[in-house]
Amino acid sequence: MRSVGNSGASGGISPGDQGCFKQLFELSPDPTWIIDGNRFVECNEAAIKTLGYPSRDELLNVHPAKLSPPRQPDGEDSYVKAERMMAIAKDKGLHRFEWIHTKANGTNFVAEVTLAAIQLLDRQVIYCVWRDITERKQTEQALSHSKQQYDILVSKIPFGTYILRSKQDGSFALDYVSPRAAELFEASEQSLLADAKVVFQTIHPDDRDAFIKLNQEGIEQLCPFEWSGRVESKGHVKYLHIGSTPDPQANGEVLWLGIVEDITKRKQMEEQVRELAFYDPLTHLPNRRLMGDRLIQSLAESKRSNRYGALIFLDLDNFKALNDKHGHGVGDLLLVQAATRMKSCVREVDTVARFGGDEFVVMMGDLNEDKAASTALAGSAAEKIRTALAEPYRLAITHGSPVDALIEHRCTASIGVVVFIDREGTHDDFLRSADTAMYQAKKAGGNLIRLSEVSTPIEY
Repeated sequence: MRSVGNSGASGGISPGDQGCFKQLFELSPDPTWIIDGNRFVECNEAAIKTLGYPSRDELLNVHPAKLSPPRQPDGEDSYVKAERMMAIAKDKGLHRFEWIHTKANGTNFVAEVTLAAIQLLDRQVIYCVWRDITERKQTEQALSHSKQQYDILVSKIPFGTYILRSKQDGSFALDYVSPRAAELFEASEQSLLADAKVVFQTIHPDDRDAFIKLNQEGIEQLCPFEWSGRVESKGHVKYLHIGSTPDPQANGEVLWLGIVEDITKRKQMEEQVRELAFYDPLTHLPNRRLMGDRLIQSLAESKRSNRYGALIFLDLDNFKALNDKHGHGVGDLLLVQAATRMKSCVREVDTVARFGGDEFVVMMGDLNEDKAASTALAGSAAEKIRTALAEPYRLAITHGSPVDALIEHRCTASIGVVVFIDREGTHDDFLRSADTAMYQAKKAGGNLIRLSEVSTPIEY
């Protein structure tokens, strides 16, 4: 190893230590050289082999400019940048950076360079250690490319993804949240990663307890978590579906790998299907099918409570004449008004249903344990309905705007009433009995109420 400077200088490597220093220098598996001023004055075998030169002398005699391309990736002149890097090392004592080197055959590679300013004998020199990191950079680039592809893929899927970490102290932290997930929670990715409680705060107050309970059960049992409910943000509500799978960690924490999906449109469609299946599209009252289900439930409840309920079956008396004279559009207006009047005559817990045409049924549940008292309550409600329906209807005929004509029409109702309890018949029996009583009222001239036992109708 060539000597640098005069031996015996204070603060440097003494002549006695040079043998040890030389041995470490030569045995280093990383390419190493010593720079004195602007010259490479020494290098080890690893440097000679890596750069592809036949001997130490040939490598040291190469002009430094030939050991790098003219410019580095950042566009800076290699010679100028090398001077700047060594100046930083001399100032700080140590400096690490990436550099493009050129081999003897002219090929370039990426190196991680460490410069250390050391006192060798009586001179300050730069001790340079570097290693080829081409494979590492290729791996980093491949990972970066994969991440870019993943981000593009994630941005195209309609649901969001996240990784939630549940800690042993019961707290939560989001390790990852996709842009779509942040969008669904109407928050920035940064705010969610900074504070996972933002997610919980968006859950609708009426759904929050159930959401927290499911979270706790999932953590305790380490089972997949599925939740559908409302989130509220910036004054509007939407439905989300959240599902995640636990991934227990060695440190006792659990990573929850999850998705979040906007199901608002699906819920709206389900509600529309439900509306069509169970509700009358004109009046929005329950239809025959839903009334049947509720009557069965009311019978089951009467069996438990031993309290009576009642059915009020009615048909409008003078409805056909209105349809024939002014058309079904005007008749629909009357039906809507009639429905509103009937609902105003009964309790919130009672059901008013449209069976079809101008037939309606009112079900009253949980009246009284005494049949006579229950009959009196049902009769009173039926009379209230009869009186309300007998009031004149004022119907606006419009073919545009404003109102073209205002029609006043009187339309009374024929009403049949039956009180029921589970032990006295089936839901079909009670509907049939109320229907029969209604026809008796109709036959007697209309605008009347008839009370019926299950088998024998009698006048109220």
